[in-house]
Amino acid sequence: MLKESQCRQDSDKGRRRWFSDEDFDLIVWSGHDGVISGFQLCYDKQKSERALTWRQAAGFSHERVDSGETNPAKNLSPVLVPDGLCPIDKIADLFFMR
Repeated sequence: MLKESQCRQDSDKGRRRWFSDEDFDLIVWSGHDGVISGFQLCYDKQKSERALTWRQAAGFSHERVDSGETNPAKNLSPVLVPDGLCPIDKIADLFFMR
């Protein structure tokens, strides 16, 4: 079950809410008026994490999370890289049928 986490707010950029559990992260962005301007659903966190993102200005994207951790002596930041077609049926099954 997703639980809300506290996250730092940039007052000039509206509001951000972050919900997470062992399988998912859901980040929701909204303006000062409360209207949702975007969301990001990260899924399959335990195996091969992916992110489905929608931003009002840019539309949808589907990406893989590259952890950047190929060398144990370095601590690189994860980045999002393109991942092709989004398996929306799989995401819906994982998210809604739990």
